[in-house]
Amino acid sequence: MRQFSHKGFRIEQLSFEAKILYSAFLVFAIAAMLVSVAYYSALVGDKPFQGAREYYAGEAPPAPAAQTPTDDTALDDGPELDLPDDMDGEDLASSGPMLLSMTKRKLLEVTHFHLFTLPIFLLVIAHIFMLCAMHPTIKATAIVSGVLSSGVHMLAPWLVFWGGASWAWLMPVTGAWMTVSMLVLMLWPAWAMWRPGKTRKP
Repeated sequence: MRQFSHKGFRIEQLSFEAKILYSAFLVFAIAAMLVSVAYYSALVGDKPFQGAREYYAGEAPPAPAAQTPTDDTALDDGPELDLPDDMDGEDLASSGPMLLSMTKRKLLEVTHFHLFTLPIFLLVIAHIFMLCAMHPTIKATAIVSGVLSSGVHMLAPWLVFWGGASWAWLMPVTGAWMTVSMLVLMLWPAWAMWRPGKTRKP
């Protein structure tokens, strides 16, 4: 990894085999980000703010009003259910979906996993990004954005868990911020490595 300690070395000067290796890592990294986005979408559905409220804070949306069956749809010969005296069929219909609240233990497990993997992931792609030729301020801004967005996104579930559903907006917002930051750190080096043009000798 002498390239990282060589002042003035640029990513386009990497050897062909190093470009293949770094490109493979970036492809896998981009795939990981896309799978994360798909997983989050499956987790919260097509309403990310409401989905985050339900998943992390255990708050369900208001249940729709129960519909009274008409004579045409009523079933006279169906099975009957014995319900407690204080609950009838209308109460059950209006009670809404059953939610399993996020537990502290499960959230600790998820945070533990992310704290060990995300910083290493960020460390690797940021090192590759640092080989790109650009103004130091722009380079530092992109890396700081990646660090901050990753940290806040890992903290967001705890804020929703402790603070309630009013913090649920943090999940999709910080997730989008982190995704954009990571994609910049990955896509820019991939483009810089393989762009046509004469490369300088280290």
